[in-house]
Amino acid sequence: MSELRKNKLTGEWVLYAENRQKRPYEFVKKMDYKQTGKEHCPFCKGNEQQTTSPVFQDRKENWSIRAFPNRFPAVTEKEETLHKESFYENKSAVGRHEVVVDTPNHDQTIEQFSVQHLKNVLLTLQKRFLSMIKQQNIKQVQIFKNAGADAGMSIKHSHWQLIGLPTVSKRQQEYETTAEQYYGQTHKCVVCDMIAWEKQQQKRVCKQTEHFIAIAPYASRFSYEVWIVPNKHTPSFANVEESLFEELAKLLKEILCDITELREDISYNICFIESGKQAQKQQPESSHWMIQILPRIGGFAGFEFATETYINSVLPETAAKWYQKREKQ
Repeated sequence: MSELRKNKLTGEWVLYAENRQKRPYEFVKKMDYKQTGKEHCPFCKGNEQQTTSPVFQDRKENWSIRAFPNRFPAVTEKEETLHKESFYENKSAVGRHEVVVDTPNHDQTIEQFSVQHLKNVLLTLQKRFLSMIKQQNIKQVQIFKNAGADAGMSIKHSHWQLIGLPTVSKRQQEYETTAEQYYGQTHKCVVCDMIAWEKQQQKRVCKQTEHFIAIAPYASRFSYEVWIVPNKHTPSFANVEESLFEELAKLLKEILCDITELREDISYNICFIESGKQAQKQQPESSHWMIQILPRIGGFAGFEFATETYINSVLPETAAKWYQKREKQ
């Protein structure tokens, strides 16, 4: 059973999915990998029967990318009857949860992919995103990748996840509200203006291409955090033109190669950030899609959990200089 419960103090929705306790976990603790063997990995070629039926597979036999519903979904595809309490608000977490396995090679990591293969992975993610966002009950689709145990990865084999939610997350609502308020005051997109400022200042620019820019955000929460942002106003991942995916894949690969040099076996999260479905329809001028890459150096403690104020030991200007130096090497 999957259930959404609303925090009466903060207004945020918390997603409960007890069936996810059953999912396999391949790490003993933090960076220690439990040697379970490729023959037991459900994402390896030859073990396809261990997953649900694919919704996408690039080739019938010798596949390189494969997408299927998660066996232990955070959301359910059918409405469920829940216990109601009049003082609180809850709802059935109806949506979709898919896995995209981006390589048949158990030990291959994303920064090792060729640019062409990474381009195909991104195109597959866009196809699955478009399939999800069309569903009437889904209001937000979150695309993310957990790389490493400290980033929440449970199976070592490289993969992505997409979760289609029946609600818009509190953080996404904050993005939308801030962007809409800025647009109401200036008639401009706040992210477009942010890009223009960063290009002018050249303090936090990590890398640039013709159509994308990678920056260390001014108020980054994570050490060496990077945002990859389209130069042209792009409301949604759905709007990214196919002709740009090779360029995007090359930039993403370069950034991830740099991140893996920060320390051995570093963990990180890749999160696609965009507005909810309704916001895209009502005011696309204020929405700007991006990729956020969050290296997991250090961890959150009581202060961060209590205040939602993050302590970052690396200034974004310092991080940007490190990425720039890596590019020159």
